[in-house]
Amino acid sequence: MFRKDIPQFLIDKKNSVIYIGSSNKNIDIYYENMKEQDINVIELSNIQEEDDYYRVNYQLSEELKTNKKLIILISLEGLLAKYSLNSDVIKLNLGQGVKRKDLIEILEKNDYKKNYLVEKRMEFSVRGDILDIYPLNGENPVRIEYFGDEIDRITYFSVFDQKSFEKIESLNMYINKNKFYRIDFFQLLEKIKDNRNCDVYLENSEIVRYKLEEAIVRERDKEDEIRELYEKIESLSKKMEVLKSEGDTERVKTLSKKDGIKYENISQIREGDYIIHENYGVGIYLGIQEIDGKDYLTIKYADEDRLFVPIEGLNKIERFLVSSGKTPELYNLGRRGFKRRREKLEEDMLKFAKEIVEIQARRALHIGYKFSPDTVWQEEFEEKFPYIETRDQKNAIKDVKRDMESSKVMDRIVCGDVGYGKTEVAIRAAFKCVMDGKQVLIVAPTTVLAQQHYERFIERYKDYPITLELLSRLSGDKEQKEIVKKVENGSVDIVIGTHRVLSGDLKFKNLGLIIVDEEQKFGVKDKEKLKKMKNNVDMLTLTATPIPRTLNYALLGIRDISVIETAPEGRVPVETLFLNDNKKDIREAIMKEIAREGQVFYIFNRVKRIEDKLNDLKKILPKFVIVDYIHGKMSPKNIREKLKLFQDGDIDILLSTTIIENGIDIENANTILIEGIDKLGLSQIYQLRGRVGRGKRKGYCYLIVDKDKRLGKKASERKETLKDIGEFGGGFKLSLEDMRIRGAGEILGDKQHGALETFGYNLYTKLLQEEVAKVKGNYVEDFETKVVLTEDSYIPKDYIEGDERLIIYRRLVDTRNLDDLNEIGNEIKDRFGELPKEVLSLLRYLEVKILAKELKIKEIVEKNNEYFLKFDNENVNFEKLMSLIEEKKARYSPKEDGLYYFEDILKFLYWYKGEEVLDGKI
Repeated sequence: MFRKDIPQFLIDKKNSVIYIGSSNKNIDIYYENMKEQDINVIELSNIQEEDDYYRVNYQLSEELKTNKKLIILISLEGLLAKYSLNSDVIKLNLGQGVKRKDLIEILEKNDYKKNYLVEKRMEFSVRGDILDIYPLNGENPVRIEYFGDEIDRITYFSVFDQKSFEKIESLNMYINKNKFYRIDFFQLLEKIKDNRNCDVYLENSEIVRYKLEEAIVRERDKEDEIRELYEKIESLSKKMEVLKSEGDTERVKTLSKKDGIKYENISQIREGDYIIHENYGVGIYLGIQEIDGKDYLTIKYADEDRLFVPIEGLNKIERFLVSSGKTPELYNLGRRGFKRRREKLEEDMLKFAKEIVEIQARRALHIGYKFSPDTVWQEEFEEKFPYIETRDQKNAIKDVKRDMESSKVMDRIVCGDVGYGKTEVAIRAAFKCVMDGKQVLIVAPTTVLAQQHYERFIERYKDYPITLELLSRLSGDKEQKEIVKKVENGSVDIVIGTHRVLSGDLKFKNLGLIIVDEEQKFGVKDKEKLKKMKNNVDMLTLTATPIPRTLNYALLGIRDISVIETAPEGRVPVETLFLNDNKKDIREAIMKEIAREGQVFYIFNRVKRIEDKLNDLKKILPKFVIVDYIHGKMSPKNIREKLKLFQDGDIDILLSTTIIENGIDIENANTILIEGIDKLGLSQIYQLRGRVGRGKRKGYCYLIVDKDKRLGKKASERKETLKDIGEFGGGFKLSLEDMRIRGAGEILGDKQHGALETFGYNLYTKLLQEEVAKVKGNYVEDFETKVVLTEDSYIPKDYIEGDERLIIYRRLVDTRNLDDLNEIGNEIKDRFGELPKEVLSLLRYLEVKILAKELKIKEIVEKNNEYFLKFDNENVNFEKLMSLIEEKKARYSPKEDGLYYFEDILKFLYWYKGEEVLDGKI
């Protein structure tokens, strides 16, 4: 029933056209193609969310104020919706005088909700002179900055990182929800015909009638209204049949405006969390407290002791992540308990660090093949990639090429969420390998995933003389033997396969690269076989959620890792919801997707009971909804056939065990229900969730929970983590959290278990990395600089609020250079308005501290507007210093043992560095 081309008569008609489509998919295709041709078109379909309705209603009401030719594409949902031609618009211009409180009052009257950070339509935020609004129309929220009662700046900004990205001169903002006066489609039609000639077409009237009958079943109270509406439409319309046509729509390479993600961290500390200070041990974080013009983190220890840590000490604090079932024990501040424990455990960590260094040294002894720099063909090939690479994807590609072009044997993990571009990294690496006359082995855990890779590689390499073969047990014996023979004699460049390629009979003439997808799905024996194959051969591992051991090796430097966290252009986040385990709620979740012509995955991980579950679902769903199932004990051929039916749209709901966790990419399946989350790991749930939301349509993941059944501790922790995790780029973070919940002690061995329990995962990793650096002889102790300035320097509570304040503090404290500090300062001004004097002082303090560390100044203390400096005698160039003092006529006193006096500290620091103080410095 679907077609890719636009019915030409729609474009050729002189009159305006209302086209009632039987398929949302057809309407989507027509709309996109017409927009590319600059045709004046409105799409009234896929109205799933309330803000979808307001957005299209605004567009419609604005268009109807003109008498231009208009094409309206409308679906079943569009037929049943109510419309209004009263569009209230606020027009805002740069330099316009409009009181902010009046604008806020209008927003509140029209049901806009106040939120600290704007993330959804119909939200607004007030921060200082900044007013952020996400209106009902337009693609992005807007930021309005005031100077008094005058609009000083208008920009679009991204909900992902909250940064402005485009200045605009004016804005027409639709604010009215038209709650009071609405008309149905037939009344709307009469209004349209009042000021233009208009023809109505109905596509596949039988299907539209069938869908309306189903709508009546769902909404009995509207039965008469729906029947009357359909009769009126049918009497007006001309009938037309739509033929099925083949072929894919062409992909257009476009630049993403959303190249960034929220600054979120699973380890972000919140009030009430257990934290660990590297000098004082475990305590409870109570929040930020201002004392004498400075902000301090307040930590509660045993016996109600309090520790006040200045903000610059944030880098000594970590959220306490450990998986013991018991509540952490708080330490006493006045005793040496934690210090003694740390000293003892550091001895064990030193031994473990030596083991790690030995492993790294053995790895370094293997001299690998040094691949050539990129060829002209490589550059041409990469130019043909139909999308703009994301920032993280580019970095991962650079990392892999750098490894391949070095003499060391590559062992790199590329970690990124499903659909984030890991496969393209592998495709380019394989191309580079083949250009040097070497062969590539690609190993996938399932035949489905291997087949998918084969098809993608074939598509990308179609213009180049590269030979690929797919080797799996589904191939006949004769075909398998033929492929093995070709690989051995070198006539195959790339072989893609499942466990079959590890059988022992596959010999390569000149193997240069092994690519392993989803390593965690391979057993111990398979991994041992891979180890034997990879002697002096580069290895690239792709994963969305690395297993704890792999992750640990990466974090400790035994293996290299590149993380792709940036969401691709146009990706809509998947919404994760918890669903009660009852027939009504499950049916409603499924039918919501069926109503928008989508398909559904239902995860039920019990093979013996899967047919019972199939019958249960059939009982609660209408007969026209087709349900089928697959599981791992079925033959690969049977699984493949059913997946093909699902992909072709002949199955509406695919009931499955977790075998669909990898390699299933069906753009029309955008709802997944997962039963039995207490039996699944976080990484598994996250992988399963990645099966939906692969295109531009919003995806939903329903986690089914029994409200009467108590979850175990670990299942409860997983539930809480899934609530907190960010919508994008969460696979890597979830793997860290999964390791915390499972316990990493078993991975590192018994000797390290005690250290993990004492320090928590974050601090343990930090301390172990320090020990490794000491063993290698390249540990550089952080140069401590004491800076005491008298000005109040902090972030006021009424300037940045809540968790966001601590996030900004953390970013500032972690800053190591002036360019980054300047960038964060500009971002703060953009997001929260003009910088208060306290924040300006804080930025100045950090600027002084960064420069002082760089110049090896031990101490800067301000007294009575004079600055007392003490230098590190080992690093200071006294000849240069005395020359500078003489040139600038700065005062100093040799009596005070190396103390020097200066009136303008920043001027002196820049002079000492060899620069002048420039405009634009913080």
